[in-house]
Amino acid sequence: MKGKLWVRIFIRIAAIFAAFVIILTCCNRWFLPGFFKSSEKKLLREQAHEIAALNLENRSEVAAHLSGISDRYNFEVEIFNERGEVLFTSYGSQIIDFHYKDNPGLMMNHKKLEVLESETEADGSVFETALDRHTHTEYLIYRSDMGGGVYAELRVQTGLLENSADIAERFIGIIALFCLAAALVWTYFSARRISRPISEMSEITRSMANLSFDKKVNVDSSDEIGQLGGAVNELSEKLSATLIDLQKSNAQLRNEIELERSLDSMRRGFVANVSHELKTPISIISGYAEGLKLDINPEAREKYCDTIIDESNRMNKLVLSLLELSKYESGQVPLKIESFSLSSLAREMAKKIFNDAKIELILPEGEYIAFADPLQIEQVIKSLLENAKSHTPEGGCVEVKILDGEEYTLEIHNSGSHIDEEKMPQIWQSFFRGEESHKREESRFGLGLSIVSAICRMHGKDCGVYNTESGVCFWVNIDKVK
Repeated sequence: MKGKLWVRIFIRIAAIFAAFVIILTCCNRWFLPGFFKSSEKKLLREQAHEIAALNLENRSEVAAHLSGISDRYNFEVEIFNERGEVLFTSYGSQIIDFHYKDNPGLMMNHKKLEVLESETEADGSVFETALDRHTHTEYLIYRSDMGGGVYAELRVQTGLLENSADIAERFIGIIALFCLAAALVWTYFSARRISRPISEMSEITRSMANLSFDKKVNVDSSDEIGQLGGAVNELSEKLSATLIDLQKSNAQLRNEIELERSLDSMRRGFVANVSHELKTPISIISGYAEGLKLDINPEAREKYCDTIIDESNRMNKLVLSLLELSKYESGQVPLKIESFSLSSLAREMAKKIFNDAKIELILPEGEYIAFADPLQIEQVIKSLLENAKSHTPEGGCVEVKILDGEEYTLEIHNSGSHIDEEKMPQIWQSFFRGEESHKREESRFGLGLSIVSAICRMHGKDCGVYNTESGVCFWVNIDKVK
């Protein structure tokens, strides 16, 4: 593309210059001699008019004027009367004047030439092309009537005109060749200069078609090509920005689709888990109610009634936990942010939950004033402590720590078995209870960590879990008073 473009530009512009040189040469050849002859005719006529205005009585003035014409224009001038006697001539005028004064009998006669062509003007003056038979010299002659029987004749050799025309023609031809050479050099570099940005723009637009926007046009002029290069650069930048935005939108859309799929899967799992949790107590209540209806013995009746009450309480607790989780996840619970003692709250909750447990309890010392919703943080601490208690064997240890940095980090360590790394992201999902998920316990539904995660999101904070050498550590971030 690049080679073809600049070669075509070079050939076309070079052809224009070459045609101009050829036309100039032809015009010199055909029209320059005629132009010289026409110019000489005009000059002859003008000088004849000046001579006609001279005072012939002032012989010195006339002789000086004729001598000046001869020197400047190389004209031969004669002034003669109707008898052919030369009164003045541009050759030896002072000698003739001397003889005329002292010996009027010595007179020079007007030189007659053989006329080849003749042209009479409107004022009676004549242009002739004549030949000197003795010297075989051709002349261009202009003869005019000065009045009173006196005539002026101006002659110039046509050979001089032809020589001047030939010299001018050769000079103009040489200059034209030099100009053509300079024009070709200029055309070569100009064509390369014009084609370079166009070729760059062609390559860049092909790259843009392949979604590559790294290359830019080097704009070094303010003309139309420079403006076009700037427009291509601007288009490239806008397309690049649009592509980046589109990629971000696509990535966000993919994430939203994945999230929607995940939420849909979680909803299906949630429904299945709720159904599973409710199916057993409903079946127990239904069976025991039928036994009561059949009027079983009094000893069993009391047991049946206690079981029905326990299962009803369990169902009620499950429903309340689900409602609570739903409020947290939907943001329906308004936060009441205030300062409170995080360490005191943690110590108080730990003592209540581990009051009758055979587990070693290590609590934080000192005072740590947090800035959050104390009721929601209490629910977080309660859920994490209950989770730690249920997974810590008898004789184990639970330690509560508060790390002080830009914000507080509440850590609850418990000894016991580790959590599989693959299952760590799942423990924050509703009804997930690890290996115990299919075991039916009195007070655990697998909703506590889901509530912890929802409350942390409401506060704009993170929570997490990691395995330690002796067990597991759950942590949450909490703002402290500035």
